[in-house]
Parts: sequence; C-alpha cells; structure tokens
Amino acid sequence: MSKSAAIYTAAIIILTVCGVSAQSSLNPAGAPRYGNHALAPGFAPSPFIHDALSGGDINVKSLGLGDNCLGYAARDPDFVIELTSDFPRITFLSASAGDTTLIVNTPNGSWSCNDDSNGLNPALVYHNALPGAYRIWIGSYAEEGFDESTLYITEAGPEILPTTATGPDPARAPLYGQATLSPGFQPAPFTVQIIGGGRNQAADYIADETCRGFVSEAPDFSILVDGSFAEIWFAVYSPADMMLVARAADGGWHCSAGRQGANPGIGFSLPSAGHYNFWLGSADEGNYAAAILYALETEPVDSLEFSIDTSCDGLPATALQVGMLARVSPSAAAGINLHARPDTATTVIAQAAPGDSLRLVGGPVCAGAQRWWRAHVSDIGPVWLADGDAATRWLES
Repeated sequence: MSKSAAIYTAAIIILTVCGVSAQSSLNPAGAPRYGNHALAPGFAPSPFIHDALSGGDINVKSLGLGDNCLGYAARDPDFVIELTSDFPRITFLSASAGDTTLIVNTPNGSWSCNDDSNGLNPALVYHNALPGAYRIWIGSYAEEGFDESTLYITEAGPEILPTTATGPDPARAPLYGQATLSPGFQPAPFTVQIIGGGRNQAADYIADETCRGFVSEAPDFSILVDGSFAEIWFAVYSPADMMLVARAADGGWHCSAGRQGANPGIGFSLPSAGHYNFWLGSADEGNYAAAILYALETEPVDSLEFSIDTSCDGLPATALQVGMLARVSPSAAAGINLHARPDTATTVIAQAAPGDSLRLVGGPVCAGAQRWWRAHVSDIGPVWLADGDAATRWLES
C-alpha cells in the first residue's frame, strides 16, 4: 500500500472516504470557527483539547459524502488542524453529552466521516498521516441540536479518550489559565474574569447539597497555593446568579451558592499547599455569564467593588451589563434575531422589534465578531442575541 493510500487505513474504525464537488455546502476554505492549530509529532500537552459547539444548518447526509457522513454541521469548519510533518498515527475524537458526528476534509481534498465509534462519540484514526491541513466539523446527529462538545487529538488510539461527558474533571487543563499565590500576595484581591457556566449539573457528580449549578468539564481556573497561609478565601462576583465549586489540594470538593446574595465564597483555614481548581457555575442551565473569581487572605466583605469587562475585540464599548433592561435600538430597523445559542449558525427562535425591551441575564460572550447577551423573553424563554456589529449598536441601555 502506498503512503498516500495508507493515510486512510483505520486501526479500529471504518472511515468513509470519497471525493466531493466544488458545489458542496460545506466550505473547506472558510475560516475555522474555533481556530487554526498546528501540531507536530510528540506534541504536548497530549491529548490536545479544545471546546466547541456542535451542529449547524447543513444536512451533511444530503451532500452524498458517504454512508458515515451524517448529522447537521455549520458551513465553515469548526477547526483547522495543521500537521507539520508525517504522523505514524493520529486520532481525532469528539466527546459530548449529546450524539455528535465527525467530518474531516483531509489535505488531498477527500472526506472522512464517523458516527458512534466510541460510545456515542465519533472518532477517526489515521495511520501514516500526511502533513497538511485537516479541516474538521463536529456535527449534531439531530436537526437543530447544538451540543457543547470537546475535540480531542492524540497520537494514541481512541480507547484512551472519554466515551461520555465526565462532569467537573480536575485533570483537564484550566480554560482561563492558572496562577500561583504566596502569603502576602499583591495586588489583593487577586482577580481574574471568567465566563462561567457549563452543561454539567454539579450535584450529579459531587455529594454536596449546595452543589447545584451547571459547570464545564474543565476547571475554569487553577491556583497553586504556595507557602503557609493562615487563611485564604476564594469568592465570585457576578451580576448573574452563580455558584462556586472548588477542588482543594487534598482532593476534597467544596461548593458554595448564594453567599452575599448571589455571590458565593469558600474559605480555607491553614490550607494545604498545592493546586486548587475552580469551576464557576450558573444556576440556570444553558446560561453563560461573566464573573470575577477573586482571592483574599481574609473573609470578603460587602464593600469590595468589582467591574465586569464587557469589551470584545473590534467592537465599540457598551454600557450594557447583566441585570439591565435593554431596549432594541431604532437603528436595528429589521429587528434582532433571537438565537438558541451565542452563534449565528444556531436556530433563530424569534425576532425582537425596535423598541422591545429585554432583561439581560447572561453574557457577554464574544463570538463571531459579535458580543452576545442572554435574555429571558416571556412566552419564549431564554434566548441569545447580539448587541450589534463593528459599525452599529442594536441594543441600548
């Protein structure tokens, strides 16, 4: 078998490979929604992990790419993975609580697809993989299904990767980074802004009646507690209703919800040195809201003041904040689309007309060159809407 043919030989799963015409509704030349990433043999950390939202409006099966090419996907790729040289073996796998599919356009323009090779999770294994761009779509099996998903890439086989959503997992890389704190740290409080929320009900995984809220699999942030603290507190400020989950250096789980109104906090006396992982959860499933995780050597007091940064690159500043009543501007003459998720590829549930008012309960999320807010609309429920583009404001306070 030649090297160019061997690239499509899978160790434990069957790949579907076929040509596709230029009229395909999937656009391999499109900008990847979740980035372009280069990987070389021996890459670290391994597996490579990146979160995404599955699904889209294109029925992949109708494109005739092959029997395993199923589900609904967005027009542009979710990821472009550049392999910088030959790989003896590489695995792409998508894990989600929902039923997802995996579609890959390989460097020579052919297509590989899979569904349900690892539980309900799709996986593709390439042997003697050639260098070049692998364009990846994570599809949803169900129409109008948009599931939080994770792309895993490893040089090992898919058997080492998740078969289901895992709940809060301290082994995952923190989404917003990490820091080291020693006694007397400055500035105090230490602060980091995070978009909290996720798809996992923490109470399903942690035996603590206060652990009620929806969190991501990966920690939002990790703090290495270095030295001998007499006391250290970790707390959350947010205009939204949030909760805090912490896994301490000794392996114990701790939860707080509702401290200081909606702002939770967890304190440790004589804390063990080591890594403390934190998840900022939303009380409302599907909500994602800006919050500030902060640390102090004394118990937080009500007089502490924080400011949520609502800026998004390339967009004008806004005075909007969670909790405000926003009004659709007359400049949005055609109204504003109300989406199921903060992504223009997701279902449009309804429209808000100029002059309509909406209470903001989540966000902002910067995505697709827009700033998204979550609102609750009577008789419809929760929706996501963008507040404008680089030139025009569609929402005003």
